[in-house]
This record gives sequence, C-alpha cells and structure tokens, in this order.
Amino acid sequence: MAKLLALSVCFCFLVLGASSVTFRQQGEENECQFQRLNAQRPDNCIESEGGYIETWNPNNQEFQCAGVALSRFVLRRNALRRPFYSNAPQEIFIYQGSGYFGLIFPGCPGTFEEPIQGSEQFQRPSRHFQGQDQSQRPLDTHQKVHGFREGDLIAVPHGVAFWIYNDQDTDVVAISVLHTNSLHNQLDQFPRRFNLAGKQEQEFLRYQQEQENEGGNVFSGFSTEFLSHGFQVNEDIVRNLRGENEREEQGAIVTVKGGLSILVPPEWRQSYQQPGRGDKDFNNGIEETICTATVKMNIGKSTSADIYNPQAGSVRTVNELDLPILNRLGLSAEYGSIHRDAMFVPHYNMNANSMIYALHGGAHVQVVDCNGNRVFDEELQEGQSLVVPQNFAVAAKSQSEHFLYVAFKTNSRASISNLAGKNSYMWNLPEDVVANSYGLQYEQARQLKNNNPFTFLVPPQDSQMIRTVA
Repeated sequence: MAKLLALSVCFCFLVLGASSVTFRQQGEENECQFQRLNAQRPDNCIESEGGYIETWNPNNQEFQCAGVALSRFVLRRNALRRPFYSNAPQEIFIYQGSGYFGLIFPGCPGTFEEPIQGSEQFQRPSRHFQGQDQSQRPLDTHQKVHGFREGDLIAVPHGVAFWIYNDQDTDVVAISVLHTNSLHNQLDQFPRRFNLAGKQEQEFLRYQQEQENEGGNVFSGFSTEFLSHGFQVNEDIVRNLRGENEREEQGAIVTVKGGLSILVPPEWRQSYQQPGRGDKDFNNGIEETICTATVKMNIGKSTSADIYNPQAGSVRTVNELDLPILNRLGLSAEYGSIHRDAMFVPHYNMNANSMIYALHGGAHVQVVDCNGNRVFDEELQEGQSLVVPQNFAVAAKSQSEHFLYVAFKTNSRASISNLAGKNSYMWNLPEDVVANSYGLQYEQARQLKNNNPFTFLVPPQDSQMIRTVA
C-alpha cells in the first residue's frame, strides 16, 4: 500500500512536478484552464530510409499546460537513429522490439574496447577493416552500449547525445516524451533536437512558422576550415560530417547495410532472452557518478506488477527510488494493462500534470475539473494521447480485452490520491463525516465508504457482487 502512494500509480502520461511549475513565467498561469480536453493524434510524419518519426504539435495548449512534447518513432530491421541531443530531459518507452542504444556522457571515460576477449561480435566486422585479422585491428574505445527490449524505459538526460539501433526483424516502436518545462531547459518551452549527423527535417521545427527547417546537423553550421582543423581530418571527411553527401531519402533513421558492427558482453543476450531478466543495466553495483548510472529499467508486461488484480489487470511504475537518474530528469513513468470492463478508480495527481498514451485497445476516460465540469468523456483510442492537468480527477474503464497504456510523468516522485476504494479519501473519512457531508443515512454512508474493497483496479461488475455492508 505504501508503495502505491510512494510510486504514485497514475494512469496518466507525464506529470509536471511542483519544481517545474515554478519555472513558468508570468502570463502563463491560465495555460491549464480548460473547458474541454481533447484526445490527440500525431499530425506530422517524417519518413526516413530506415523508419519514420511521428510528432504531436507541442504548441497545443494541453501540451503547453503539461510542459511536454510527444513523439513516436519506428525503426525497421538494421535501422539506426543517428545521434542527437535535446534541450530537455526525456523518457523513451519501448513498446515493441529490441536492440541497442548509447548515451554519450561528457567527461566520462570510454570503457568499451574492441576487440575484447570474452565478448561477442554480431553481424560483421567494421567495413573499414574488412579482410584484416580481428586481432590486428586498432582498438575502438567508446562509452557503454546498452541493450534494450520490449517494456524498457530509457532515461535520457538533457544535452546528452543518444543513438539507438534495431538488430532484429521485428520493428522497434518507441514513444518519447520531452520534459520541456524542466528547470534543466534554459532555452524556452519549445522542444529542439540538435542532430549530430546527416541532413534531415527537424522533428518539431515545422511548428515554429518563423523558422525555416533547413535540415542541417550541428556540424553543418561550422566552416570546413574549422572542422578540418578541429578534427584533424581532410576535407572529404568534413563534407560527410557536414551532411553534404547525403541522399535525400536517408533522413534521421538510416539503414545499415549488412548490419551494425558492435561488440557486446554475451550475458546481455542471455538476459534479454529470458523473461524477467535484464530489467536493469549491468553495472558495477555502486552508482557513484553519472558515468556509471543505470539508465533504463523494464516496466513491461513481463515484469512483476506493483498492483495486480487477476480480474482487473496490473500496473507497474518506476520513479527515482527505483531508477535514481530520474531524479536528475524530474521524470517518472508507469505501464498499465486493464481487462475489458475493468476500471481504475477516480483519482487525481497531487503534484503533477499528466498525459495518457494509449498503446493498445481503447478505454472510456472521464476527467473532471475544479468546478465539477466533465471536461473529457470519450473513448481514448490506440495511438491517441490525453493531457490531464494537475489535481483534475480522472477515471477510466477498458473497452478492449486488454487496454495497454504508458504514462510518463514530469515529477520524479509523483503522487496520487484515490477518491474511491480501499485506503482512499472516502475510505479514511469518519462515517459520521461521510453521512453529514453527502446527506446520507448512516447505512448508506457505510456502503459508500466500504463497498469497494479494491485499492486501485476494480474488476468488471459482472465478476463481483455489489456488496451491502450491514
């Protein structure tokens, strides 16, 4: 029970923490005043050689309220999303697929060296050394490469370069949320990707009409002379660095011919082939610095649930207590599965705005504001998102065999308050207060207070008897 309160099992996607609220400037205090909320679908798709990226308009008032920006990307077989960094911290949820990713932390040493005894190389040797004995290859020293699989949540700090690769036949499908209202973002609330390779359309820049989306990377803006001097390479290499030799169709996600060459510890594959293992990165046991910090944790359906009801579903959450790096990001997350006609009880987020993203199926969702107005009363369908402002009450009932959702929260220790069910607001009121507050007979007050024995997830009504407490 305590973990439920501490982890803040909010069905909502993205929470805006109290620390982030203080970041807002004057004139923004009415951002979260809504007469009606709307479920949102992506309104832009950027095609690339190896996949595509979908985006939601970050200028939407509801996203502005939550202080977030949302995108979804798909990587096909042997697809590499080229390195980039962002002006705000982000969380990436892997809905489908597996592969590898890297984070480049400034100042941290390269701890992986190729070739290494006891490691396994997949696909093929690097194209630059084909035909050479592997033992004669120069050492390629780089920072840690991480494996990921379905259900993983990846934490990406602001300003840290990130890349991701799909080495399997199954497409990788991932949902990404940028916490633009974070105190770590010292620009403005508009999301920005700083691409470090290639020549591609910016994910969000099209939503700023005053700026042209020229599609260059960070190196494109430097002169050939500066880059040649800075990297100590010739101008042919510099032209590729600047993206001058790009094919138009390549984009942000490129296809690696023959597959990417990476050395990985064998235990990674073993752990990712066994359900329930590989929930966290392999590390040295003590996270003393950002260089050794764990950056991912699995919260998918194959892992142990924090809340479980065999007739209703399950919920798994992660916050800074589970994944300490989330404290730096000011974010947390949740994954939930709700059976048909089951629901989660009315509740509100105490210290956060939130946004729901429907991964699979649909649910009837209701949201109520401070005036008691129902500002949303519709089915949230697969692929749609919904912002729920802080303190707005929300409840949902699954319309599918399994309604799956993911929730990214912009508070690293988000909290909720349940309005119904065991250990809720109603449960903990004195019976006399319930009776006099709602104008009920004492027997009715007892029923209102005690009839729901469930903490958060409530089974379908036809699978339980409506109890009358004497």
